Amino acid sequence: MTGCRFAVSFFLILYILFPFAGNGQGRAIKPGDAIEIIFSGNESLTQTVLVNPEGMVDYPAMQGLPVDGITLQRFHEILITQLSRYMETIPLVLVRFSDSYPINVTVLGQVARPGLYAIANTATLQGAIGAAGGFIPGAQLSKIKLIRTTDIDQNHQVVNMEKFYLEGDPASLPPLKQDDTIVVPGNPLATNVKVLGCVENPGNYEVFFQTTILDVIFLAGGTTEDANLNKIKIVSFTGQNSREVKINIKKLLQSKDVSSIPVVVPGDVVYIPKKFMNWKKIVGLIKDATTFAMLYYIIIRSKNT
Repeated sequence: MTGCRFAVSFFLILYILFPFAGNGQGRAIKPGDAIEIIFSGNESLTQTVLVNPEGMVDYPAMQGLPVDGITLQRFHEILITQLSRYMETIPLVLVRFSDSYPINVTVLGQVARPGLYAIANTATLQGAIGAAGGFIPGAQLSKIKLIRTTDIDQNHQVVNMEKFYLEGDPASLPPLKQDDTIVVPGNPLATNVKVLGCVENPGNYEVFFQTTILDVIFLAGGTTEDANLNKIKIVSFTGQNSREVKINIKKLLQSKDVSSIPVVVPGDVVYIPKKFMNWKKIVGLIKDATTFAMLYYIIIRSKNT
């Protein structure tokens, strides 16, 4: 009697927490569907299974179970029958279609931990690379390759993640699918640093081994006259080590401690902003404008007399 009360309470709680669990119970299961199996009292048996292209699912003690074309209700009955063979009591199980499920993707190249990773099907390229530990020095963020193998052929797509980090538009990252391969190219010995803003020659500069911000600015031809040396920024796109550092070049040049000079790493962007017009220049312009106005007034009066 106690067991029956528990079973009723369990399913009442499930239908309260998942009010749409009954939706789709009569729809036929097809390849590509994700089915969430909620098992009372055993977290290891609560999981989401994906119906493979052959119409089968893998579940503990039921590898390669054919489900293509049957309803969720019938699948639930099969689960109960199969699991009851290994349990003393009738298992309490709820099944429903799920929008989110794990997929396997392979991440290779200039990442901290290359390998095969299970991520959510809703994850993007950023999530997959994050699972692999993020980028390492030498990664070329603008030339990441996404390889997708279908039943017909193999497709290659180049993704510019540098543009994504600069603009922050998630729409620029393609969604991932089962068995995708992500390749992050790069030269682990080279440092590719981009210098933007008020320098003579903005652009990409490749140096070997680590170098300081002063070296990179020198490679870019030095700063221009309107550069704001007090607010130079280093923006880093190296995954989990992402950083944004403000630098006062004047103080660095006055300092005797060489170790205080920041070092740039592969993928960094050095930005030298333009300084705002100071009050001295504004006053100077006002004086010049006043002098010009007075001169113009004198010329006009001399013509009228």
